[in-house]
Amino acid sequence: MDDYDVFLNHRGPDVKGGFIAHLHDALRSAGLNPFLDKTSLVKGNPAFSSIDAALEVASVHVAVVSRGYAESKHCLSELVAMMRSGKPVIPVLYNVEPAELRRVEKGPFAAAFKKHKSRETAERVEEWADALCKLADITAFVFRLSDYRGDEAELKREVVNAVTGLLPLHGVLQVQSNVFGLEEQVKICMHKVEAMSNATSLLGLVGMGGIGKSTLAKEVYNRCIHERRFQAMSFLKVDHSALSSMEVGSGLLSKLQQQLLWELMRVPLGSPQSYGYWFEKLSNRGRVLIVLDGIQDKNIFENLILNTSSLAPGSCIIVTSQDHQLLKLTSINSSFYLYEVTLLGCEDSQKLFNWYAFGDQDVPKNFKGLASDVSKSCGGLPLALKVVGSNLFGKLSEEDRECIWPEAIEALKGDGDVRRALKWSYDCLSPVEKLMFVDIACVFCGWKKDEALKIWQSCKDCSSCCGNGTPHTSLRNLIDKSFLTLEESGPYRDIMVMHGLLKDMGHDIGMVDGSHLWKGNASRVMAHDENLTVNKVRALNLANIGEHEFAFENFAKMVNLHFLILDGCNVSGNLEGVSKELRCLRWRHMPLTNVPSMLNLSNLISLDFSESTNLANMWTQSSPALEACPNLLMLDLEECTSITTLPDSIGRLSRLRSLNLDSCTSLQKLPSSIGQLTALEDLHLYMCESLEALPDTFTALSALRVLIMSECSSISNLPTTLGLMTGIRHLCIDLGTESQALAIAQLNALEFLWARECTDEVVGALDSSGTLRNLHQLRAFYFVECPFMTKLPETIGLLTTLEKLCLWDCKEVRELPNSIGRLKLLTLLSLCKCRRLKTLPDSLGAMPSLQCLRIEDCPSFTKLPSSIGQLSSLRWLWMEGCGEFRSVPHSLRQLNALEMLQIMDCGSLEGMGLLRALQGLRIWGCTSGTELPGSCLVVVDSNFLSPAFIWDREGDWSWSWPRCNVKEVRVVEANDCGFLRHVEKDAESGRPFLQRVHNLPCCNLTPAYKKERLGGHKILWPTPFSIEEIV
Repeated sequence: MDDYDVFLNHRGPDVKGGFIAHLHDALRSAGLNPFLDKTSLVKGNPAFSSIDAALEVASVHVAVVSRGYAESKHCLSELVAMMRSGKPVIPVLYNVEPAELRRVEKGPFAAAFKKHKSRETAERVEEWADALCKLADITAFVFRLSDYRGDEAELKREVVNAVTGLLPLHGVLQVQSNVFGLEEQVKICMHKVEAMSNATSLLGLVGMGGIGKSTLAKEVYNRCIHERRFQAMSFLKVDHSALSSMEVGSGLLSKLQQQLLWELMRVPLGSPQSYGYWFEKLSNRGRVLIVLDGIQDKNIFENLILNTSSLAPGSCIIVTSQDHQLLKLTSINSSFYLYEVTLLGCEDSQKLFNWYAFGDQDVPKNFKGLASDVSKSCGGLPLALKVVGSNLFGKLSEEDRECIWPEAIEALKGDGDVRRALKWSYDCLSPVEKLMFVDIACVFCGWKKDEALKIWQSCKDCSSCCGNGTPHTSLRNLIDKSFLTLEESGPYRDIMVMHGLLKDMGHDIGMVDGSHLWKGNASRVMAHDENLTVNKVRALNLANIGEHEFAFENFAKMVNLHFLILDGCNVSGNLEGVSKELRCLRWRHMPLTNVPSMLNLSNLISLDFSESTNLANMWTQSSPALEACPNLLMLDLEECTSITTLPDSIGRLSRLRSLNLDSCTSLQKLPSSIGQLTALEDLHLYMCESLEALPDTFTALSALRVLIMSECSSISNLPTTLGLMTGIRHLCIDLGTESQALAIAQLNALEFLWARECTDEVVGALDSSGTLRNLHQLRAFYFVECPFMTKLPETIGLLTTLEKLCLWDCKEVRELPNSIGRLKLLTLLSLCKCRRLKTLPDSLGAMPSLQCLRIEDCPSFTKLPSSIGQLSSLRWLWMEGCGEFRSVPHSLRQLNALEMLQIMDCGSLEGMGLLRALQGLRIWGCTSGTELPGSCLVVVDSNFLSPAFIWDREGDWSWSWPRCNVKEVRVVEANDCGFLRHVEKDAESGRPFLQRVHNLPCCNLTPAYKKERLGGHKILWPTPFSIEEIV
């Protein structure tokens, strides 16, 4: 059952085809999910049970009472349920007066109720009359010609506003539920935002770490959402540990720029235009709110906010920082207000502490004095109250009250220093948890949880790690005690995140006890501290410290070294003396041609020499170096472009799970011993263009799940037994011969297949053998750059689990087989650069799940089948660069689920009869227009996409939006359902261009349409296929 927001109660014959349909679409345009029986009922499901379920889940009910309303006993029964539910009910009286609801025996309802009394029980009829009477007591929207002048659009807008006012807003930021003492500060900040509304302004929130700046910024952001103050909004968490602290350089700025452009303008990742190009267009979006949470560096601000004059008047930037001076420097070109976030008062401090220590605002009587003393010692800092309270949670025994709590009070006594409070919480941890905390603060912030756990699990018998045999339990304890959280970052889950104040404390602990030395501090300590207790050093990061030279003998006394990062460093000597406790060695951009001897790395888990273009030999053949790494799990040699072979001894890495050889362009062969890697799960060979063959032992890789070997242009034959590798789930390969095809078709666990350079020989082999039926788990099939393939396998219909089918640059393919109609689960069909493709089979309409159909740069394509109207789930239809396209089937108007239609450069819109096909299409709406000049048209449902969005697209990215540098726009026609825009002159392409915008929230249009963003609608972009998403 869908999670409906609004239930529309109405009598269909009176209003369904007019007002109720327009109201339904207007509610969808406002981002809501209304239930309307005509569009929401699913075929095959019992209608009345579906309606009852929708009534149950909807948060708001709208009753549209027309003059024939009472004739429907279903309408009356729904109304009874609505009035009993206790949920808000909005009456809309359509040519009906409120008094007529109270006297059903007279007026428009009299005949209907007379009929009901003869057929229904008296009790039921009385229920219906009572429900109407109660509805009359609610202030209603009454549609009369005298009030609305016959303008249903005005009534529709008022109803939508009433509904949205009763519903919770989507998109608000998550703020912890138990926040105390913040309301007054939120009011002050909101007052400043309102006062600065006439120009672009900057509000700075300043205060010490842990004081609640981020929470306050989120509350202000959420309040602005509720008040609908801005046309677009973006909240950027400037977390300097978002990327691994083991990374060289920083992709933080790029990540933030991408997020800002997506949230404000829906610019997708990979747009070829620069950040500056898009930022200059922000003024077209109307007033925007940008929150930058955690600014530490002026350069970050300047590279995100390039020019405040590019923002529309009334826009606001909110910045949080610990640095007063930094905030003042960022405000030079804007009106500016600085607000200093204050510590909590005694009462609010006590409430917050009680919540984390006792799970309630109140405190047990015998703990009142103790709780008060601990709370006061935290100095009113929310972070300290939270961490200390969490550490005392559950300690409620008499022994705890007499021993643990007094110790906490004694430890926290003094000047209320925050670090003292946090340090006390750290001191309460077990030795294993303390070490794990410092590891996370210094090394693993921004890492995926599972990656770090692999390292800790390898330390089970390590004396320097306190014998941590339960890392999962230790990590859960740290999370429960509020030392860190697990969050999502893009596609990644369970990313470890720690508050900056706790992270700084961890850094200090690591530096003070000499266990974790990083970059500048590490080099200074190594150069000047002759008394360094080297046997304590656990982590050492010297990445990109170009002015220093090191020798491995500098590390020889660090007997407990676990993490060594040497990216770009010039280090002489060999690794023989490096601690056998080493778990992670990363030396990217290594300047050497040979790897130094490594004789004692029995505990190494991860080895990364990627981007070392000088590295010619992995190890010298005479050196048994790999015997030193029996526990290695991950080996990364990506872009080691000088390597020609791997040593035979690689087979001794019996536990290796991941081997990355992508873009090793000089690699000529793999040793036969690679077959001994029976634990290997991922093997990447992308663009190993000199690799001549796979060894016969390759098929012994029984654990292999992911194999990437596309664009290995020198491989002519695959091992004949490749089909026996039935564990492979993800395969990218050049597929040019019959034997290869038959082998691949035996991989019955395949879920993703990227096939490059397929031929008719391959297609024939697959058809004659019928082996595609073996791929009963395949979800995605990509044919890429297949210049010698003229057709797809007729047996492709056997792939009954297929969800995505994409052809790209298959120039000779002329048609698709009828059997594609058997692909009942297919959601995406993409056909690009298929230059001889002429049409699609009639069986296209037999695919009930198809949501996206893309036909681009297919110049021979002439027509769509009439069966396209049967695609009940189709949401997106793109056609571009199909110069021979001649006619549009009238069945196009049946695509009620369609949210966007794009037809670009496919010949004359008039000539293809498009207007006749569009009339009656849901997203076309009502129109009296009789002409469609030009060859470019986009029809968009504004609930799916902001209509102004398309004007700022350029045409050379993967989804090929039109190039639009609009000089003049005029409204060709405008009415209640939307309007048609005509670009008189597109300066870049010179093309006439039309856009039909359906169902705008506001239809009061002026002759010259003002371009601005109409709201922050979520766009579900189909993912363009590219090799990058695989490798």
